[in-house]
Amino acid sequence: MAQQAFDWQSLEDAAVTMMVAAVRDVHQQHPQERLYGATFHAFYDDGTVIYWPCIAVGTEESLARRVAEYQAQGDTASTESLTESLRWSSADLPYNIEPDEHAERLALDCCDFAARDGTFSVWQKTCEHFMRRFPRAAKKARQQLIREGVVDKNFIIIAEDEAGKLVPLSLTRAQLLRHFPHYDADEKERRRLTALPLEQQLSELVPLALGVVRGTLYEGYEELLKAIGRPAVAPLAAVIRGDAPGERWLASKLIAEINEATDEAIAALCGLLDEERADNCDRAWAACALARLGNMAAIVARVPGLPLDIAAAGLAAPYRSFRDDGRFLPLDYRPLEAALEQHPQLEAAVAHELQPGRGYCRLTPDEVPAARAGLTSPVALIRAHAQAVLEEAEDKLR
Repeated sequence: MAQQAFDWQSLEDAAVTMMVAAVRDVHQQHPQERLYGATFHAFYDDGTVIYWPCIAVGTEESLARRVAEYQAQGDTASTESLTESLRWSSADLPYNIEPDEHAERLALDCCDFAARDGTFSVWQKTCEHFMRRFPRAAKKARQQLIREGVVDKNFIIIAEDEAGKLVPLSLTRAQLLRHFPHYDADEKERRRLTALPLEQQLSELVPLALGVVRGTLYEGYEELLKAIGRPAVAPLAAVIRGDAPGERWLASKLIAEINEATDEAIAALCGLLDEERADNCDRAWAACALARLGNMAAIVARVPGLPLDIAAAGLAAPYRSFRDDGRFLPLDYRPLEAALEQHPQLEAAVAHELQPGRGYCRLTPDEVPAARAGLTSPVALIRAHAQAVLEEAEDKLR
């Protein structure tokens, strides 16, 4: 495979070297403190740039100081509970180390490799390969530090990504159960649900994802439901129609993120948009979902009967950061241009939705040509948006 052309071993070796140096440094500067663990954390990529993660090192004494700081600020949790919650909160550990120039160069090299053919799928695979090198580095660094006598065998190192997928790869099963017991319970729940027949999976997951029923997973049900894809659309559409219990706005959001424009989904969303007695928040999310599914025309056709803010929210949705959640259609300014040409009275409201600071979509490499085309749009807000997303993409590549 083409990925073999990149020097992944050198990247992994560099991660080991940096972690070992960081833990050694903390040990040398604070020899009286008891080291308990370290993390690679703050992984980040956005389709245009890959950042090398930071390193955090924890000692029992520094953790106790941080707990005391929270309590002094008014946190009412017990000392034991607060200690447990902060122990692996990398941002709260006082010994944090930023990537050095060598690490940043390696990340840039990986970024160039990820963008080698301009397709997002290759980018995603490369990013995943990049991240999975750090659990391997964590294990190697731990063994080296134990051999050197810097730490004892209870010391662990983890790669801590936002989704939590790298933590189990960093540890043995015994270490995982000892330090992160919830992973075992979560994994059992995921295995139980995914082993069910599809119809039964959906009957359980939809109420769990929509908060109708409380479950044991933390923010895991939505992802499981979205992973099912198209078959999950029908039960979500039933919620949107009001035929099943659940938050209609959340069902609309999930349909947008699954991004399967079935006839049933479109009909349900249009029905909610037409429902004048419905909550405006629900109607706005229906508009957003329609636009994300490539049906901006359904909003445009209803403009005369829609509140201005609902129509504007829908028209802006494919260009806001919301569209980056789940699957999404490629950037295309033409539907928005057509909508504003037909209804110029909406331009100020849409411009408000797309003003700087409200969160823009992040460009994938494949979308750069469409963004550049937006620079020549006759619509000022489109030109401004295109310039902003292009500048952000270029800044992250520097």
